[in-house]
Order: sequence, then C-alpha cells, then structure tokens
Amino acid sequence: MKRKEVLIVGQGLAGTLLAFELYFAGVDVCIVNNPQKSTATRVAAGMVNPLVFKRMTKSWMVDELLPVMKKRYRQLEELLGEQFYFDLPMLKPLSEQETELWQQRKTDEKFAPFIDDIRENSPVNRVFKSHAYGIVKGSGYLKTGLFLDAAKRFFEQNEMLIEADFPSNQSNFEDHIFQNIQFDKLVFCEGHYLKTHPLFEFVRLQPAKGEVLQIYAPDLSEKYIINRRVFVLPIGDHRFKVGSTYEWKDLTDTPTEEGKFSIIERLKDLIHVDFKVEEHWAGVRPTVVDRRPVLGKHPAHEHMYLFNGLGTKGVMLAPFFATEMKNLILNGNYSVSKEVDLARFI
Repeated sequence: MKRKEVLIVGQGLAGTLLAFELYFAGVDVCIVNNPQKSTATRVAAGMVNPLVFKRMTKSWMVDELLPVMKKRYRQLEELLGEQFYFDLPMLKPLSEQETELWQQRKTDEKFAPFIDDIRENSPVNRVFKSHAYGIVKGSGYLKTGLFLDAAKRFFEQNEMLIEADFPSNQSNFEDHIFQNIQFDKLVFCEGHYLKTHPLFEFVRLQPAKGEVLQIYAPDLSEKYIINRRVFVLPIGDHRFKVGSTYEWKDLTDTPTEEGKFSIIERLKDLIHVDFKVEEHWAGVRPTVVDRRPVLGKHPAHEHMYLFNGLGTKGVMLAPFFATEMKNLILNGNYSVSKEVDLARFI
C-alpha cells in the first residue's frame, strides 16, 4: 500500500496546474487520469486575451491573473524543458463606434498595459478595411497539447500518475483508498464530466461545446492573433487555429459540419487571403452559469474537494486559482473569494 497526501482526479488544465502547485509545496501528490476521456484543454486554442471586446472592458481579475500566469508558465517551461507559452499581440478590427471607444480607453491609465495605438489600413481585414484596428498588449497563447504532454512525462517519471478510470459513481470514499494507494485528501478536476458527478450535482455547471479548425494560409501574417467574431491564432508553419463555436445541447466531442460552416463564414468576413482547412476538432468546456471557477470542500465530506469551471479563459485563470486551491487544501482556515467558493451553490 502506497500513501499519498493528495489524490487528484483528472489531468486537464486544472488538475495539472494544481498538481504542480502541490509538488512545489512539498506535498506527496498523485493524479488519476483516464486517457480515454476527452479534455477541452487539448482542443482549446489556449488563447489569452486581457480584454472583453463586447463591452471593451478588462477581463475579470486580469491585473492579478496575468503576472501569476506568466511567472508560473515560465517556471514550468524551465522545469519541463519545453517552451509552450508565447506572448503575441492581438489585432482587433474596429468599427467607427469602436474606434471612438478605443481612443477613450487608451487615455485611461487602467487600460494602459493592454491597449496600444490605433492603426489604419489593416492588412488582414476586408469588411472593416475603411476603419482602423487596435493592438492588444498582454495577449498570447499556450500550446495546450504540448504542455499537457510535457507535464504527463514529468508525472510519469516521478511516479505521480496513474492511468485509470476513477469510480465517481461511488457515493463516498470514506476508506480513503484507490487501488493500492491510501490518500488523505481527494480533489476532483474532471472538467465537464462534473455534470454527471453524483456528489457535486448541486454545482450549476453549464457545459458548452466548442469547435476549432486548423487552416493553412501561407499569405496570412503570423505576427498577430486576429480577433473579431472569430479568432485566428498562428501556430507555426503558416498554420492557424481558428474558432470557435458555442453549443449547449450537443455535448459530444464530435465535430459537426454546422460548426465548420459557422467558423468558415466568419473567417471569410475577416481575412482576404486563400486558406485550406486541414483539421477540425471539438471539445466541451466546463463552464459554470456565473462564468466563475469553482473551488471548495464538499459540505458533507471533509476530505473531498472540487477544482473546476475554468471555462474559456482557463489558461489565464488556472495558475492563480491553482495556488488558491493549494492554500485551501493545506490550510483548513484558508478561505477563497465568495465569487469562486463552492459554497455559493450550497
């Protein structure tokens, strides 16, 4: 019988970042992951955008999240011997009304770290070519698949990973034993599978299916992420991830022709170069109804925790809230913000 202080279920973005936080804190931690289960992290573009374009406001908690995010990913790049986070400015094509609002925001010191000059004659836009486009600073992307694969190798080398299906249909785990491991605390980080978890059915999860394309476009600039109604994110060799869609009824990870058509139509309204679709993926985002992560201890099981609901901005949210989750697990008196506390659903 092996002994582990903390057992994490799921090696998506949440489980992976939490495992590293606990590892750095000297905690004996192990992950149980079923490789047959899909994870939205692998499908996601991994894009980081510090702004909300719809209202031209800053993303929630961006001033706190970005420094923690960049520091942690750089540390993990050094540890794992891979580069997987990339800073890359973003182009935002602007209508006349948006141009005025952009100018207003640029004079506000709160937006200074994220909003750059407005420029004319966008080389990438067709519909709004008579207007300007703004440059977003602080944006970038995480190569999510590369990151998860590098993390998996590290966990395997350090005997921190078991590939198996955890029996979440069990009503409780009072014996604190899984296979040949005796654990003290258990953390569920299973993404959209939380929706069918009997112990956390009170959490108001609202999963959303998203579809993403990979295109080949040799004449399209790779110096920027482009974002208007669809994002176009360069991944190297003149290839780009393009997306995405939102679907709340079909929660399978099967790509659809409707999703593909929707992305292509919006893409054609944005760029004026030829492209070829090479890949088509789909995944289900673990989004919560109030668009906030969920962290906390189960109300009836003292040793059982939940870390979930990172949603569309998971790359930016995960490092900060993995630290919060670590503090909650290791310090019984620690409390997280009411906005993300599991208790808000109880």
